[in-house]
Amino acid sequence: MSRLLALSLCSLFTACATARVVGPEVVRTADPNFPRVVVIEPFFETAEWETVSKEYLRNDTLQPMGGFMLGPGSPTVTVTQTQKPLYAQLDSLVTEHRAVLDEVQKQRPSWRVSSTSGLAALEGPVTVVRVIIEGNQVIGSDRALKNTAFAFGLVILPLQIYNFWPVTETMRGYGTLERFLTDAPTVKQRAVRYQTQPDAAFNASGFSPLRRGFGLDVTFEEGLLADEAPRGPVLLSAFSERLASAIVAIVEEP
Repeated sequence: MSRLLALSLCSLFTACATARVVGPEVVRTADPNFPRVVVIEPFFETAEWETVSKEYLRNDTLQPMGGFMLGPGSPTVTVTQTQKPLYAQLDSLVTEHRAVLDEVQKQRPSWRVSSTSGLAALEGPVTVVRVIIEGNQVIGSDRALKNTAFAFGLVILPLQIYNFWPVTETMRGYGTLERFLTDAPTVKQRAVRYQTQPDAAFNASGFSPLRRGFGLDVTFEEGLLADEAPRGPVLLSAFSERLASAIVAIVEEP
């Protein structure tokens, strides 16, 4: 019996591990040391609203010291809400923009990287980059399997061994990048304020941009019962690093 209790406790601790990124590293190329002035606008989004259902473990299924009890009905409750995808939420767009500015500057120290808030100090040729976040979706997950194993494990305790291994999911963020080649005076004259944007955007009417779609994957793992709060920042940081590399690529594209 003590072994079963130890298994239960160990499984519970593993199941509560917070999110961490796994899988391939971010692709970063060497800086060719070609000076540029690059302005990255505040991010736009065109994502659809989505209805999201989340399952939470009921409070009456857990007992102190790692024991389990099963109250009436399902061991989980389902909560449904309507929201924008994570990468397209307003707070996320601001966080991603700041992170991308920093990451692009790290990858290309020879560049002068700025948001539109720094236009007053800029001069000469300028490359403007527009980022449009269209959404994100889970393209691979074993969460449902782990949920099932956990639910049955509440009454068949050895099944909790499945929680020694974390849930693994891959989130794909997708959208469009646009590159405009112009100069600082033109960008300043065409700066436009939007209510949803912290900085001005570039009025690109009459310009023909270089346009590239992107789909960027972030694979992460976390315990089945992990607190969801740390997951968002982990995903946003990893997505921003990958997005910065995509921006570097389109800026340097002939």
